[in-house]
Amino acid sequence: MRRSMVLATLALGVAAALVLAAAAGGNGRPGINNGKKSQRNTAVTVFELKLEPKQEVPRIAGLRAVARGNVTLDVTRDSAGAITSGEVVFYANYDFPGSVTITGLHVHQGAKGVNGAIVVSSGIASFTDADGDGNVTTVVTGVAPATLQAILDSPRDYYVNLHTSVNPAGALRDQLSHSNRHKSKDDD
Repeated sequence: MRRSMVLATLALGVAAALVLAAAAGGNGRPGINNGKKSQRNTAVTVFELKLEPKQEVPRIAGLRAVARGNVTLDVTRDSAGAITSGEVVFYANYDFPGSVTITGLHVHQGAKGVNGAIVVSSGIASFTDADGDGNVTTVVTGVAPATLQAILDSPRDYYVNLHTSVNPAGALRDQLSHSNRHKSKDDD
């Protein structure tokens, strides 16, 4: 429970940092652009998630667990619109029926019903949660611009997977899609 509170506090800090970054208008100074158009455009896209065992391939029978949260892509574009950098923020509240060892949280490339390779790893280390109820929040920087663009262009070709020691290939999964995407853009 204490871990959940610490991670929830971290998540609020990340959200505050994203709001401040958006307010900065891409020039590094909140609310100041001296009347000039910013050289950089930022955009934030949030994919809402409901990871479930029935989405796994093959389906995980008998596991009564769920994770709700989101994956956020925060990208910077040049004046031509090409992504030049970005980060991915993972946020998941999970609920397992008992003790669980979480071994990974990733974005994979693969259409619905197909397993695929990891394209963005959250980088979380394996940990055990004694009561099975908690939160994972992490920010991944240095994601290749081409990977970010590919996810934005065709989210249905990607899914998020939470891995455990009992189900190392994946315990909970949700497919990204245009319907679970929310976009905000800041073009000063």
